[in-house]
Amino acid sequence: MSTSQYIQPNPDALRKRIKHIVVLMLENRSFDNLLGWLYEKGAPRGQDFEGLHRGLWNPLDNIDSDGIPFIEKVPVEKNGQAKKRFGKPVPNPVDFTLPDPDPGEGFADTTHQLFLKYQVGQLYPPAPNNMGFVQNYQNAMLFGTLTYGDPPTDPREIMKTYTPEQVPVLSALARGFAVCDQYQASVPSQTLPNRSFVHAATSDGHVNNQPDAITRSRTIFNQIQDAIDDGRTELSWAVYSGNMLPPADGTKSERAKRKRDLPGGFNGEHFSLTRLTMEQLHDSRLDANFGTLGDFYQNCQTGKLPSYCFLEPNYGGPSQNDQHPPSDIRKGEQLIADIYNAVRQSPAFEETLLIFNYDEHGGCYDHFPPQNGAVPPDAAQQPGQQGFLFNRFGVRVPCVLVSPWIAEGTIARPSGYTPYDHTSVIKTVQNCFNLNGDLTERSKAAPDFSGLLSLSQPRRGKAIPAVTPLVIPKEVPKDEPPHENALHHVMAGLIEKHTGKPAPKNTDLSTHLQTSYSKLFRLKSKKPKKP
Repeated sequence: MSTSQYIQPNPDALRKRIKHIVVLMLENRSFDNLLGWLYEKGAPRGQDFEGLHRGLWNPLDNIDSDGIPFIEKVPVEKNGQAKKRFGKPVPNPVDFTLPDPDPGEGFADTTHQLFLKYQVGQLYPPAPNNMGFVQNYQNAMLFGTLTYGDPPTDPREIMKTYTPEQVPVLSALARGFAVCDQYQASVPSQTLPNRSFVHAATSDGHVNNQPDAITRSRTIFNQIQDAIDDGRTELSWAVYSGNMLPPADGTKSERAKRKRDLPGGFNGEHFSLTRLTMEQLHDSRLDANFGTLGDFYQNCQTGKLPSYCFLEPNYGGPSQNDQHPPSDIRKGEQLIADIYNAVRQSPAFEETLLIFNYDEHGGCYDHFPPQNGAVPPDAAQQPGQQGFLFNRFGVRVPCVLVSPWIAEGTIARPSGYTPYDHTSVIKTVQNCFNLNGDLTERSKAAPDFSGLLSLSQPRRGKAIPAVTPLVIPKEVPKDEPPHENALHHVMAGLIEKHTGKPAPKNTDLSTHLQTSYSKLFRLKSKKPKKP
């Protein structure tokens, strides 16, 4: 076994070579769902790769034609793979919206996916076996987890996974730079607790998006801002995000209406889930630190990127590109390509570390059992929501790192017993920019990504791979409303908590979220501060 992929930290290389850290966090995909077949024919340089193979399966309670119960073994399957079921051909065209409908993803559902039980011991949890994904998907469709008008489907669909040819951009970057094949979500649950961990190294005890998804703890952005306020004028930060409304390419009257509805009009608007959920970022003095992805692209062109910038996709509407099931993943692939190309062509490329990761698995199948033994963020180890002790990690999610200082074909795992998780992003930012103090006990224990910068000289020219996304189909027809998922309704609830105004009935939810957010934070086409 090669040990070269077990990365020792190298903070000196991080501080010497990197001046900008850029993170794009996408939505609700497990590692196996997108990258499980990445090195099906063997990993480079004798490295190990924890990927998929044909012998993996999940059980499903079934009944035969004679009414006798039996347990069906449902195998892992490539999206579009031709197969037979019970001796009969089953057509399997490639579907870029799988899984559809959206699986269960909360704390209880994730527990069932990992243990085939909805509750396990908290202090001494058993070892997970990841054998509950199919059964949980069936239960979610039968017993009401899916409450947004989605018709049920075959629960075996959760075992379908994408091939490298179906996610060519993410796969090319994973092969061309580095992929972390044992990067864990921070919480075995859903979106907002995990996004809180990438910003604050805690979710303030929350393990579900509801009933309270607001995190009140200090964030990495506040830590950078405190350093700036103390005289570190070389530091800067920004959050760049998308817009929930359709592109500004409609009729003149449609463009005028959008301009009336939103202060500053479409071009200056963004919707930041980060700011909405992290209370310490509500301070109006931080307004100029939030901007659009268009602002990010402009800063890439000039090379004037912030020290740390966090990017958000479009979470809803016809241009949704966050890859949240069941949205078309090709739109997210286009976003990844756009961001990569902007950074690659920037004068700041050789001084930038670019990280693509996902907040949580979203109920998508993954075969790798997440580790127990996570360090709780609270030193007192107080139980959180549903009694969770934060002593085990969430399901494995994709994490791909890009830098010309990273060797091609790196499969990265940290040395020691603590895996990479979302707080590794925080630790990397802190070590890169010499920030004093830890946000929580979890970020204190986290390994950083510094050891991946292993080359003595940066790669240039043809050594930097190009990426080609698949063709994206036409937008959703105007008479077909955009898909709404549970996260959209949670965001509407957060808006209502802040404003006291519920979403109007019979109103497009994405439009309501954008307009209400814009009014809440008084958006007036402000630009982020120049780094």
